Amino acid sequence: MANVSLRAVSLLKRAGYLSWQSIRGRQAVTGRTPCVASMTTNAAAIQHQYIPNKYPDSEVLLATTFASKDRWAEHLRHAGLIVRLSDDPNDLKDLSKVEFAICWQPEKSLLSQKCPDLKAIQSMGAGVDSLLTDPTLPRHVPLLRIIDPLMAERMATWVLWGVINIQRKCDAYFEAQRHSKWDKSIENFRNIDNAELRVGVMGAGVMGGAVIDTLKKLGYNVSSWTRRKRQLQGVTCFSGREQLKEFAGRVDVLVCLLPLTADTAGILNKELFNAMQHGSAMINAARGGHVLDKDLLDALDSGRLSSAVLDVFTQEPLPEESRLWKHPKVRVFPHVSSMTNIESAVNQMLENRERILEGLAVAPELVVDWEAGY
Repeated sequence: MANVSLRAVSLLKRAGYLSWQSIRGRQAVTGRTPCVASMTTNAAAIQHQYIPNKYPDSEVLLATTFASKDRWAEHLRHAGLIVRLSDDPNDLKDLSKVEFAICWQPEKSLLSQKCPDLKAIQSMGAGVDSLLTDPTLPRHVPLLRIIDPLMAERMATWVLWGVINIQRKCDAYFEAQRHSKWDKSIENFRNIDNAELRVGVMGAGVMGGAVIDTLKKLGYNVSSWTRRKRQLQGVTCFSGREQLKEFAGRVDVLVCLLPLTADTAGILNKELFNAMQHGSAMINAARGGHVLDKDLLDALDSGRLSSAVLDVFTQEPLPEESRLWKHPKVRVFPHVSSMTNIESAVNQMLENRERILEGLAVAPELVVDWEAGY
C-alpha cells in the first residue's frame, strides 16, 4: 500500500499539484507551514499592490461584457488609473484622453470613433477572436493578449479531468449510482492504462502546450496537430490540412485548443468526426466557433463519438432550447475551464501600458498578428 501511495504522490507532483507530503517537507525546512490557497472567495478590500502609475493623466477605457466588470474596474482604479466605462453615458461623453483600451467584445466603432489618441488595445483574455472579427477596430495600434502561466495550468487541470472522466467512464458510474446499481462491468473488468489511451491535442500554443506537457508527464500517448509544422519531444506531431484526417484517425480522445481564425472556424465537423475511430471522444475548450453543432450531434447520436466535454459554444450563454443541455453524451460547462485571474492580468496590463506609453516594445509573445489571428 505504501508503494501505491508513493506512486500517487509522484503522479500528483508530475501534474503540478502540491502534495501534503511536500508541504510537510517544506515546513521541516523553513519552520513555517506554507500558505495553501483556500477554496473560498474573500470579497474584502483589495490587498494587492500594483506597480506605481507613472502616467496619471493618461486614461483607460474598460469595454467588456464580463459579468465581473465592476471588479476589474475596482482593481484598475486601485492601481491608480482613471478608468472610463463603456456602459456609462457620462464616461462616453469624452474619451479623448484614453490611450489604452482594455476590451472583451467592445461595441462596434467605439474605439475607432471615440478614442482618437488610442495607443493600444488590450484583450482581457488569451483569446482575441472577439476583437479580430470587428472590422472597425483601428489596426494601426498594437493588439495585446494575456499570457498567464496560471491560466495554462488551470486549463491543463481541467482537460486532464476531462480525459480521466472519459478514460475511467465516470459518467457511466455516476449514472449507475443514480439507480443504486453496483456494476463492476462498466470498464469491462479492466482499467485502461494511461499509456494505452491516445490523446490528440489540436493546438500547441500556451494552453495546448501546457496540456501536452501535463499529459506527457502522466504517461499518456500524446499526439498533436498544428497548422504549421512543429517538433515536440515525446509527441507524435501532425500539421496542415493534409495530415488532419490521419491525426484524427489515431486518437481516442481529441482535445481542441486552437485559436479561432478564418482557417480554423468549423474545423470540428462531419468530415473530421468520420475520420475518427468509432467510439472516440472529444473535449473542446477553445471556442464554440470551431464546432459545427449539427455535425457534432449527428456524430454523438450515431455512436461515432461516445461523448463530448464542452466548455465553449457558438452562442454563449448556451440557449435553453439547445439539445446539448440534455444530451446524455454531453457534459456542458459555462466557459470556466480557465478563467482570467484579475490580479495577474492587471499586473500584465499595467506593464504593457507603461511600455506602450514610454514608446518601448511589448514582449513579442503578447502582441497579436492581426492577419494570422493569434
